[in-house]
Amino acid sequence: MGIKKKPYVKKSFESTGASSDVSANIYESMVLSPAWMDLSAQEKALYQVCKLRYYSQKKKPNDNPKQFHMSQCIWRDKYKLYTDANKRRFYSDMAGLINHGFLICAENGFSSRTHSVYEYSDKWQSFGTDAFKVSPSEMTQAGRRGRMKETPYPMVTL
Repeated sequence: MGIKKKPYVKKSFESTGASSDVSANIYESMVLSPAWMDLSAQEKALYQVCKLRYYSQKKKPNDNPKQFHMSQCIWRDKYKLYTDANKRRFYSDMAGLINHGFLICAENGFSSRTHSVYEYSDKWQSFGTDAFKVSPSEMTQAGRRGRMKETPYPMVTL
């Protein structure tokens, strides 16, 4: 018989102790990467909320373990990251995460008025090199229409 591992006990400065509480790891190799260093503070906060959203979803979209849903009621109402007055900032920040290789937009809910589905990517590891490319099919609708900040790295055009 194997040795049973004791469950992690949350420290008082980490959590209220609720059993439904979710944590999201961000590793030092990511935080020290050129891609992470190039993100704005708001984009970093959005990434952390995306990780919380990812770990809090029991059923993954399309049964893909790297995907998660994100909707306006999540980032506006639940996490209070953005308001209706600055919702364009959400799309700009999400485009920034995509353009730095942290996420891709797997399903765009813009035209169907449904949840957008995002997927985690490891492209951030090659950020700033010739191998780094983000195709338009991986962007949000706002990103495809040019609503993203100018980036000094190559983009694939169709």
